[in-house]
Amino acid sequence: MENDAKEARLKTAIDAFLDRMPRVFDPFAGGGAIPLEAARLGCRTYGNDINPVAHLIQRGSLEFPQRYGKPITYSRAEFERLYGADTYLTMQQQGQVMQDSSVHLKNRLSHDISFYAKRILKEAEAAVGQYYPTVNGRKPIAYYWTRVGTCANPSCRAEVPLLKQFYLCNKPGKQVYLKPVITGKQIDFQVRTGSCSDEGYVVSRKSLKCPVCGNTTTNAELKRQFLAKTYTERLLAVIEGSDDGKAYRLPTDAEKALVGTLPTPTLTLPEQLAIGNTKQFDLCPWGFTAVGDMFSKRQLLTLQTLIEKLDQLKKEWGGTGMFLNLNDYQEAVCAYLGIWLDRASMLNTSFGRWHISGEKLEHPFSRQAIAMTFDYPEANSFSGVTGSITNQLEWITRYIEEESENLFTVNCQNSSSGDVNQFNAKHINAVITDPPYYDAIPYADLSDFFYAWLKRSLSDVYPMTFALPQTPKTEECTALKHHHNGSAVAAKKHFTDKLKQIFSAIEQQTSGVVSIMFAHQSTEAWTTLCNSILGSRMNITGSWAIDTELGNRMVGIGNAALESSVTVSCRPTAQAGIGEFREVKRDIERAVREEVRTLTALGFRGADLLTACFGQTVSVFGQYRLVEKPNGDEVTVAELLELARESAFNAIVSDINTDEYTRFYLAWLQLNGFAEADHDDVRRLVQVGLSVNVADIEAHRLLMQNGNRQTLATVNDRTRSGNRLGADTADPMIDKLHQAMFRWAGPDRRSLVQYIGQTAPTPEDPFWRVLASLFELLPRGTEDHRAAEGLLSGRDSLIREARAAGQQPGTTNVNQLGLGF
Repeated sequence: MENDAKEARLKTAIDAFLDRMPRVFDPFAGGGAIPLEAARLGCRTYGNDINPVAHLIQRGSLEFPQRYGKPITYSRAEFERLYGADTYLTMQQQGQVMQDSSVHLKNRLSHDISFYAKRILKEAEAAVGQYYPTVNGRKPIAYYWTRVGTCANPSCRAEVPLLKQFYLCNKPGKQVYLKPVITGKQIDFQVRTGSCSDEGYVVSRKSLKCPVCGNTTTNAELKRQFLAKTYTERLLAVIEGSDDGKAYRLPTDAEKALVGTLPTPTLTLPEQLAIGNTKQFDLCPWGFTAVGDMFSKRQLLTLQTLIEKLDQLKKEWGGTGMFLNLNDYQEAVCAYLGIWLDRASMLNTSFGRWHISGEKLEHPFSRQAIAMTFDYPEANSFSGVTGSITNQLEWITRYIEEESENLFTVNCQNSSSGDVNQFNAKHINAVITDPPYYDAIPYADLSDFFYAWLKRSLSDVYPMTFALPQTPKTEECTALKHHHNGSAVAAKKHFTDKLKQIFSAIEQQTSGVVSIMFAHQSTEAWTTLCNSILGSRMNITGSWAIDTELGNRMVGIGNAALESSVTVSCRPTAQAGIGEFREVKRDIERAVREEVRTLTALGFRGADLLTACFGQTVSVFGQYRLVEKPNGDEVTVAELLELARESAFNAIVSDINTDEYTRFYLAWLQLNGFAEADHDDVRRLVQVGLSVNVADIEAHRLLMQNGNRQTLATVNDRTRSGNRLGADTADPMIDKLHQAMFRWAGPDRRSLVQYIGQTAPTPEDPFWRVLASLFELLPRGTEDHRAAEGLLSGRDSLIREARAAGQQPGTTNVNQLGLGF
């Protein structure tokens, strides 16, 4: 009773404090990062998300640790009643028993989750651990499998392991690989160390190059085998722990035979994957169309057993029946155990990856998609190391212990935003959100994988949260055409209408600022976002590019992805009448020019720079009810964003003091990087601020053609079909830079020194200034960036060597430069 009274007084004090703090709302709370930070600052915070998986994660991140992750002291008798005498003895040995024989737990929630998870794991291992046998005293960490296809050559028909490459480990100081040993049509392997020179059997577009006869089995034929279920799977290697790290060996005959003795799991997961979204669910056209198809027999058996042991625990607490009678704390513990098993399922699929440089298991969701893979590691859930269930438990308990210090919980609601009755008028002080990225990520489709497991582990604990067969799609705020009968138009309309509905409710509920983060670079996505903001009686009052994105994330590798998020701030606005396009255009050009100069000085480039300019453009445009052209036509947001692009390009070009071709190259690199652009986009931008035309640009090989799309040419592109770049003093500076970069990457330093002596013999030469600008704009890690960096870092020594060789400035010719043409 005394503890209850203290808890009540504490709650009263917290509520009194929160009543004096800002009220913050995130209508697209997702995993809860924004509400978490608001709560850490002491704000009264609210978060909505229609996705049940996201909602459960929010409660586990934003509510349960703060509410239940508190210290507690048990008498010996009470502790032994709850956890057993053996656990008490363990606590005593660890020095966690007080002098009076009581036990003090620093974090009750963390302790209980760890205790019950380990109990479940121990019981599951007793039931199915024999299917992961220890060999020579070593417990396997993982089993390396591959799917096997059949060569389409009728005279061959060899069964070929579908491997892209053969390394099991490839990192500095350690290389282990599978060496193919081919006898007739039989393909076996040996485990070897060192460098592997063999080429993989899976080649471009997932076709098969037979190592026996050399025939290529097409993607279509290989896919036909998978759809007909005539492919097989083969265990190639076993990964173990050793004193020197991971060790690799061939499987024993007993390990290979064991798979055929497995009992058939009774658990099935027939929930359909997003078969209409082959872009992000590449496995579906290969016949893997249900969640259950993503697991091997042993994986399903193990996960089924773990869920059965969790069910036994729930029945101990809440009796039997369709709905359990658990208290709030027990429900929270069950929620974490369900999340824990969900994390285990993520690493226990037949579509995971073995990271050969990190020697670890990886889940299949790194690209926010599930790709078709032929080889995979099967984790031993009971190994206690990387990829094991114990490893997943540590992530959860560590988070709970860190976040329990915060007293302030978040009010999490599992519903779509846009209900004007959720809050009173102007009740919210600030809205901070990161809305869905148009059509970039199929949130609900990907969540179906996790939902299928959570439904089986927690539907009796949270029956309303997991009442639907799969995650809701119709109310999700995305523009995914496969959710709208393949219609991109209908998908866009749904996204626009939904976003406008939500922003309109926010406008009524919010008295202060609305801050929206958006990392999508598509002009179409930005058009939709801006239309929704303006259509809800708000206007953008500012925009900032913030460095938030990991440069090494897989979704960003090789793409023109944003390196930052652009945050736009909005407020309700009283719009003026009709704006005249000529005046609005002038104001936009001025605003964008100032924005470009500010952000360029701060180091922003490419898509980050352009999207930051979008906010400034709309802030000018949004001051008016509408903007009209001289002929009376209304100016659309799409036209305004195109004007922003042109204004940004013009602002960049105007600040570059060099020839027209080099200005184009540097400006385009700064604005678009090496991303593809439509031919019409190139033409429009060239017309904005340059005296050359697209034909001139193309004649100088500054652009690479790919159908109706073009990309900026690299040094390698420009020198591939003959190299006469910079052969004359009248050539554009970009030609001279690329010639020097080409020579720097080559083996003949004397040729480079000679060229520097002819072209840039002094540190004050414009060559070095423009090269420095180019270096700042080139993407890091590229060959061109390394060449520019090498030239700049070696500038002084190159100039000294050129002087020592007796080179003097003057007109060059082809033979002098060693171009050989």
